[in-house]
Amino acid sequence: MNVWLFRGADGLSALTINAEGANLPEELGPWSKIQAVELHEDTPDEQEAIALIDEHGFCCFE
Repeated sequence: MNVWLFRGADGLSALTINAEGANLPEELGPWSKIQAVELHEDTPDEQEAIALIDEHGFCCFE
């Protein structure tokens, strides 16, 4: 799965399918685009991120 990595406030990061980050929670921003990322289902963390992105369109993490 190809997604975009963004950095938000207080060390928070997010992965999203939206290249502009338009679907990221405004209250946790401002968001800065870092880079494109390719997720695989190789690890439990990536599996969880993919599931959250499928459900919500994004995944936030510290």
